Amino acid sequence: MDRTEWSNDAGIAGVFPGRGFRAAPRKKFCASLVTGTLLFLCALSFYYFAVLKIDYHKTELLDLGWSDAAEYFAQAKAMLKGEYPTLNFGHKKLPSRFPMGYPVLMLPWLKILPEADSVLAPYRTNQTIGLLLLLTVFGFYAYLRMPLAGGVAALLLATLPAFFTLCRSSLSDISASAFVALAFMSAYLGLTEEHCWKIYMSAVFLGLSVNIRVQSLFFAPLLLAMALFPIKKTRLRWFLHCLAMPIVLVLAMSPSLVTNTILFHSPLKTGYGFWIVWPPSLGEQPPYFSLRYIPMNLAYFWNEFSLRGNSSSNVLGPGTSFIPAFILLTCVGLFFIRMNRFAVCALLSALSFLAATLAFAISEPRYYLPLLILAVAVAVLPTTWAVQNLFIRRRIIPALAVLILFCGACLGYPSRASSGARGIDHSRTREAFQFDKLGRPPRWFLAQKHFVEMFGYQPCLVLADINPFYLNALLPDGIVAAHLDGERLSAFKHIHGYDRAEVLALVQHAVAQSLPVYAVFVSREEMEQKSTRLPQIGGYNWTPTADAAILKLSSSGR
Repeated sequence: MDRTEWSNDAGIAGVFPGRGFRAAPRKKFCASLVTGTLLFLCALSFYYFAVLKIDYHKTELLDLGWSDAAEYFAQAKAMLKGEYPTLNFGHKKLPSRFPMGYPVLMLPWLKILPEADSVLAPYRTNQTIGLLLLLTVFGFYAYLRMPLAGGVAALLLATLPAFFTLCRSSLSDISASAFVALAFMSAYLGLTEEHCWKIYMSAVFLGLSVNIRVQSLFFAPLLLAMALFPIKKTRLRWFLHCLAMPIVLVLAMSPSLVTNTILFHSPLKTGYGFWIVWPPSLGEQPPYFSLRYIPMNLAYFWNEFSLRGNSSSNVLGPGTSFIPAFILLTCVGLFFIRMNRFAVCALLSALSFLAATLAFAISEPRYYLPLLILAVAVAVLPTTWAVQNLFIRRRIIPALAVLILFCGACLGYPSRASSGARGIDHSRTREAFQFDKLGRPPRWFLAQKHFVEMFGYQPCLVLADINPFYLNALLPDGIVAAHLDGERLSAFKHIHGYDRAEVLALVQHAVAQSLPVYAVFVSREEMEQKSTRLPQIGGYNWTPTADAAILKLSSSGR
């Protein structure tokens, strides 16, 4: 039977299959195509205004801060120069805590953007990946001849607060989640169409995701799809396919394994083990995974669901990760899942990741983003069923109830105001278009930009109370940036050994090499507060320059 004569009565989630196929009239398919396309265009429009239209130069997001993003950016800039993905800390090169996968994805944007705007690369990367994921979701359903389900999925995904918030960000979560979603799509197609190579592609996508975030490895039970693949020929050939699956996964993970071997002399050691060393004075290091962390993480979910608090994503806009209506719609969708080979693999992998994340020591809402994106596929099932059964008298009431949940999920209503105001009568979708609360202008970025404009590209040493990884990645080659005195990095002193004595040694070395030494501050007020922390050398004084927030180390005899 030709594929064009079939549709799905409940829709096929990109992750979970629906209830089966049945013949559909061509007129009904055309109506589904038109409706799905309109919903998809609504999703693209929302994504454009909520994500693509942001002017980052008017926000403090360009500063990257003391966050993970500064290390991602520094790694990418190092690789662009042909170096290992390391961090420049004065004259030292230190490994990062994080894998190199996300910085690799930044490289095309670093080559496209002007050097002065290179800090936009993390944001442009996430914006692009988010847009490509929306297109892929709709294209996946269109390939399955279910454009209505594709439009519903795209709209639910685009308006999911965790999705569009992290598409605005400079973090790696959206890229890792996109590869996880591709892994699920490939595994589904491999089992339903009985193509082994598509299951191998699922292993490749999952391995690439591990190169971005190591936690993606907990989705490995998805690859049991090969073991459940229908045996058509000899059992030996099936057994060889099962053996080849973990080999393909390891090969896809090999960039990180090789990098770990080069930097840490072991493929199983990572930057986390290098940086996160528990001081002996504080006793035994607590475990990263433990059952005692589960109540803490469950409490976070309950606070989100019951609208009792806002998450740390507030700095990027709406301070929440999901809407209660979306979770309820997903729970309804669980009753529409047809248990088969793929559903077993998908549920096992999702439960594996959920259990590991709930037992993790840190409670971060963005860690659950892959599950929220996969949950969109489940929420599609009751929504498409409700649309198809809205005008059937016996089903109109449950269909209306489902569509109300769908509208609430898309509108982000009700939710608590991210500004901290009381009340739960706010819409996350409406707040997504409000960019005025994203903070002050980027003071760090503007300070380094002004310094380069004033003093050009001459080699020198720059001291600042700014993240040195970020500053060294932005400043031109030949200019070495170091922290003012190491106070902001005292927690990692056992790693880099950077303190006031190290700062003094750096300055003395620069003076001996006849290199200019500058101290850069973000404002005159900061200079007045922190100038006493600058190292003092006999015969030299810190003198003002033409800029009120920049000091230069000059000889007293001049």
